[in-house]
Amino acid sequence: MNGRPPGRSDVPGAGRSPPRNDRRQAPHARCADRGAPDPEHVDHDHEFGNVRGILCFNCNGGLGQFKDNEQSLARAIEYLKETACQRVLVHPGVYQLVSPRRERRLSPTS
Repeated sequence: MNGRPPGRSDVPGAGRSPPRNDRRQAPHARCADRGAPDPEHVDHDHEFGNVRGILCFNCNGGLGQFKDNEQSLARAIEYLKETACQRVLVHPGVYQLVSPRRERRLSPTS
């Protein structure tokens, strides 16, 4: 144990917004994840506190929910791929949105 409370970083400013003057120096800054304008959150490794980049609110919060677990994030990506609607051409110029059905798993009581 490193002696700090869980979830706390030794890196000054980790998890906080960069100072306003830093943002003015980079007026065209973009989120390191998805490119959203005006990122304001310092992303850091929760194990060691190393700064990884500057993210927008949504990306920083989203990554935080996965607790830096790549396997969980990969499973979420697979879920999105498996459940995304597909456009199917049914007639020239006419498309139908089809939702793929994931394999239905039977419960032990079924």
